[in-house]
Amino acid sequence: MNLFQRLVQQQQSQQLSLDQSFDYHIKRMRRKTIALHVLPDASVEVRAPKWVPKYEIVDFVEQRSDWIVEQRREALARLALEPTLQQGQYHPYLGQRYPLHIIEGARAQVSFSDSVIVVSVRDKNNPAQIEKAMNRWYRQEAEAIYEERLFACFESFPGWFQDKYVMPEVTVRKMRRRWGSCSSRGEITLNLSLIKMPVECIDYVITHELSHLEEFHHGKTFYRLLDHVMPDWRERELLIEDLS
Repeated sequence: MNLFQRLVQQQQSQQLSLDQSFDYHIKRMRRKTIALHVLPDASVEVRAPKWVPKYEIVDFVEQRSDWIVEQRREALARLALEPTLQQGQYHPYLGQRYPLHIIEGARAQVSFSDSVIVVSVRDKNNPAQIEKAMNRWYRQEAEAIYEERLFACFESFPGWFQDKYVMPEVTVRKMRRRWGSCSSRGEITLNLSLIKMPVECIDYVITHELSHLEEFHHGKTFYRLLDHVMPDWRERELLIEDLS
């Protein structure tokens, strides 16, 4: 039995009542069917058409309660595997995991040296200080690396594309369900958590969003352009899904 399976069993025995009694949020949308989603934080979201009465939604959820319970157990088990902000814990960065080395210093800062993430804070026993320093470091790294990879990805497009479009700036922010987006004005936003993924995943998301400058949809011409610029994009997409 592996660690994940043991954690699932622990959730079943220790948190049975928690798992089996759950709340859910109803999100009314322009869609034709009802859909259930157990989010990474183990919360439950029901996406339903605006016209569906609430009693139908309740009935839909009740009929699928066993599936929801199982999905929540797995989500809780995954949460239990997330690294803590303690000495020696491994944290993701560019597709690899590196240990934290926490020291006390005059000011909060993080550096990456010899495959170790060195975190300097005033009080090394204060998780809030460590988390704040780590979040700031991830953002700084994301802003620098995304800009570097944006330039490299833009250069991989055909000459006509580079002549037609100006390389956009990138906005970095936390996103719950998307790795990236491109607005109708050509503004590209990338998920902060993408900095934890391998560079090939970062390049895939950037190239995908750059392709929307020419093809603002997911039709055949969009994928024809993506195939031309990044022939192995499907493998990269699968990789990012596996690591998510």
